[in-house]
Amino acid sequence: MWEDYVGDSNWNPYKVIMDETGKRMEIIDEEDKKLKNLKTELGDEVYKVVITSLMELNEHNSSGRYKIQELWNFKAGRKATLKEGVAYILKQWNALKNMKRQRN
Repeated sequence: MWEDYVGDSNWNPYKVIMDETGKRMEIIDEEDKKLKNLKTELGDEVYKVVITSLMELNEHNSSGRYKIQELWNFKAGRKATLKEGVAYILKQWNALKNMKRQRN
């Protein structure tokens, strides 16, 4: 259900504010009815995950809010760098190569 809400481009849980430099910013509207219900029913942890998802979707593709693939560093809780991604792929590739050698 919440995955559908997050992906629904008709739902707009944001509000526009001006920062101290006068730059326009979109932030989460904490008074949004659906978000308030989410926090009440499922707690802070789930609420924070949904908020994070909404902010990332708005940052990367605010026009359609469709899902995109993102390389993620789960240990650090952030997007992975290209260097981290390549290092991971090489590590997996070498492990696979070693397994094939052991079979022969």
